[in-house]
Amino acid sequence: MANRDKANRAAQRLAESSRDSYQAVLDHVIGMQERNVRFAQGMVDGAIKELREQAESNRAMTQELFERAERQRDAFQALVEESADAYVDFLYAPFSYYKDSLEAVGKAAK
Repeated sequence: MANRDKANRAAQRLAESSRDSYQAVLDHVIGMQERNVRFAQGMVDGAIKELREQAESNRAMTQELFERAERQRDAFQALVEESADAYVDFLYAPFSYYKDSLEAVGKAAK
């Protein structure tokens, strides 16, 4: 029986050793999976953060371009109005000169 007991103990040690080895491998695999999940989550979170920052930057640039377009429109409108006024003044200049001359002659005749 002693040989049988020795064989049983040896088989039990082998089973425990195998179980411990498999447990160590399993723990390692689970740890790797957890790290991979954290890594993937970090990548996704980083990508989402970057996309949000780019969207905000694009929104700010669009707003700035809109404001600049408004200022350009206002400046162009003022330029057109001033040009039209100058052109009208140029067209009426002979008539103003003629009117002023008639008034001067009228005052001189009195």
